[in-house]
Amino acid sequence: MGQIILKNQTGHKRGNFVHYYYGQDLFGYLYLDVVRRKQHRASVIKQMLFDNPRDFVCTLDLELDRRENHHYQPWEPAFTYDPSSKGRS
Repeated sequence: MGQIILKNQTGHKRGNFVHYYYGQDLFGYLYLDVVRRKQHRASVIKQMLFDNPRDFVCTLDLELDRRENHHYQPWEPAFTYDPSSKGRS
């Protein structure tokens, strides 16, 4: 499963996040879930299922372009937990 996070840093929507979760299910279909977050609230905006990778890539590209036009920027969390590196220096 992959994830893309966009954060709005301007205007009245400052602090809003949009998460794009994508991957492949057990039957070989590609899925895209779009979730909007603000502080502790979250709501699912869209859930889409694709059987054609081209349709998936085109839809994801259009979604990201639309959000970037509304001042959302890619965001990386400052701290990510990696359980495989536990106890290693």
